[in-house]
Amino acid sequence: MSYFKQLVSKKKRRFREGGFDLDLTYIKPNIVAMGFPSENIEGVYRNHMDQVYRFLEVRHKDHYKVYNLCSERQYDPSKFHQRVATYPFDDHNAPPFELIKPFCDDVDEWLKADKRNVAIIHCKAGKGRTGVMICAYLLHNGHFKDVNHALAYYGNARTRNSKGVTIPSQRRYVYYYDHLLKHRLTYEPTMVLLKALEIVTIPNMQNGTCCPFFILWQYKVKIHQSKIIESSKKGDKSIRLELSPPLPICGDIKLEFFHKEKFKKERMFQFWFNTFFISTAYTNVDTENKDEECDPTLFTFNDKNSPEDRWFTLPKGCIDKAHKDERCKLFPVDFKVKVYFSEVGERERPVYEKTLPVAEMRKPRRTNHRLRPSSNKNFDDASSGSCYPMETDEKSPFKKVNSESIGYQTEEEDDTISDTDNEETWEQEGTMV
Repeated sequence: MSYFKQLVSKKKRRFREGGFDLDLTYIKPNIVAMGFPSENIEGVYRNHMDQVYRFLEVRHKDHYKVYNLCSERQYDPSKFHQRVATYPFDDHNAPPFELIKPFCDDVDEWLKADKRNVAIIHCKAGKGRTGVMICAYLLHNGHFKDVNHALAYYGNARTRNSKGVTIPSQRRYVYYYDHLLKHRLTYEPTMVLLKALEIVTIPNMQNGTCCPFFILWQYKVKIHQSKIIESSKKGDKSIRLELSPPLPICGDIKLEFFHKEKFKKERMFQFWFNTFFISTAYTNVDTENKDEECDPTLFTFNDKNSPEDRWFTLPKGCIDKAHKDERCKLFPVDFKVKVYFSEVGERERPVYEKTLPVAEMRKPRRTNHRLRPSSNKNFDDASSGSCYPMETDEKSPFKKVNSESIGYQTEEEDDTISDTDNEETWEQEGTMV
């Protein structure tokens, strides 16, 4: 029995004390990361719901609250005395950005209500999605003032190979939240016009070339599918995919790139970004200051051929799935994607305070955010005034930045893009589009 549990949990640290053997780790004395509490046959090789309940009742009776990050599965909150909060987002993907602060505020309020209280946080495998939200909270509450230290700390605490949050887009959103806290930004859904995408150094999908197309999602709403580019030849340096007319996009954006063969398509890579953080009105990065580390999407530049347009570049190491190709079988070492866009309307650039005391930078800002628990259709409704549907009673206050050194991890052969530790699932989902 324990053999199968260890096989599924792989390099994650397990809790083995007092007769328990659980895929569960104390990240801090009052913050726990764990795998999904399962029932029936799945409970044989994952954390069994009954064992998780017994563990919590023995060690933290009346002082635990469970946070479920899975969008794909739920359970009856009565299993844990109704102390369950749901902040759902999909496996292999970044969270909706507006989900992060309400989660952090919720955890903060619970932990501060009683020094004995403990937050139990899980997704399916209890690694990737769980790590995103725990790292965001470690920054939110001032446990760490450096985003890379928070990510590294979580990786070391949760796993035996220091690989906690490894998917580039998930790490990007931790950088975004750190950026917001550090520079006291006020998040606003921000529209830009997407004009073109350029694949620089063509992936070797078929005899040194590929036939790419992309699908663009605004959070969970599919808003565009490009035509297939079949004109590229071996030896071409790049492929440019134009959008005419330019496409208005807002909020959390996911771009999935596919290679079309004769009878099938194969997902090549994907990445997420948020339009707020590429807008110069809000994230005017000082490119001369290289001391501060952040994500490459925060560096946008004017297009020489079209002054009203801007662009940013994502190198191979910052693109989901491509970052795993360390031997460069499909993606050359200089592979990258350039995103071209323009601002909507004229905005006045804010003035930023250069330095702030750490206590001020990290001071929690309380708002009355409320999420409807576990109702996924709220996130699929495209009619909300927000870029991605979600209930808030008021805007979350926050503000701006910079850098070159990103701190993304490179993957070794035993890592997977999925926080379920199952890349086959990720691949199968590519055929469902």
